[in-house]
Amino acid sequence: MSREPRRSLLALRRWTDVATVGLFVVILIGFLDTFTFSADGCGIQWPLCDGGVTPGPGLRSEVEYWHRAITGLVGTLVVVVAIWAWRRYRRPLEVRLFAAICVVFVVVQAALGAAAIFAPESAALLASHFGFALLAFSGIGLLDAVLRQRERPNTGWEFRQRGLPPNLARYIWLVLLYTLALIYWGTYVAHRGAGEACQGWPLCNGQLWPGFHGLETLIFAHRLGALADGLLLAGLYWLAQSQRQERPDLWRGAQVALGLVALQIASGAYLILSHLSVNAEMLHVALVTILFFNLAYLAVQTLPSHPREADVPGATQ
Repeated sequence: MSREPRRSLLALRRWTDVATVGLFVVILIGFLDTFTFSADGCGIQWPLCDGGVTPGPGLRSEVEYWHRAITGLVGTLVVVVAIWAWRRYRRPLEVRLFAAICVVFVVVQAALGAAAIFAPESAALLASHFGFALLAFSGIGLLDAVLRQRERPNTGWEFRQRGLPPNLARYIWLVLLYTLALIYWGTYVAHRGAGEACQGWPLCNGQLWPGFHGLETLIFAHRLGALADGLLLAGLYWLAQSQRQERPDLWRGAQVALGLVALQIASGAYLILSHLSVNAEMLHVALVTILFFNLAYLAVQTLPSHPREADVPGATQ
């Protein structure tokens, strides 16, 4: 590869790094916006804020304004980076696939965010907004990972040539989909205001099994779901042990996933015991975002890779 294309590739990867970090920050700011009750800080207007292009008086208006501004800036960067990658690579297909996922999900989550301004009480809408933001983040993160794999040796691409047992691949995809559903449910519970329906942890209002009634049903079901997720990831850790020599990428990823779900459960306890403090909320959201991306990366690693000779920037074959 000549020096000029090499510099162009490095620039693309660096801007993809920036877009990935930027979208992670957007997710955190979005939850900060929600849990400081700043979502209506600009009134029911979009894209204007209180009828103007600058925030109105008050902290809530400032938070909502900067949430919109940073989301717009990062969303534009994600689209630019995705188009850049799409035009530069005609192969491998996965580069174009993740580039397309970035654009589609960024647009969808932005549309849902705008819709949420006019329906701020819709827990289902707000949960969907976060879910698509998570998918957009995973899309740009996976695009970044694929670009790194093709630039550097021993970063995961070579391992994908070795294959793996079909049962392990299916299990990883099952855990990924289950975790996505659990995240949606947890977000829905939070936006329904059920976070403190169960006082205390691990007991719920002093009971090991409080039953299912009222808002307790929502939060207790989420706790049971989180426990099940922990057990599923422990199972993934156990299954991946048999592949630690042949597929060290999956073995390391399973170790990380198990550690992250343990931290996630601990952060959930901290969230309850801190009475839903903002710091606990941010930690909980950050960990679950990283956990989901880690699982998405593992799922991609179960797929076969295109031959490296096809990975020619701008190739038309």
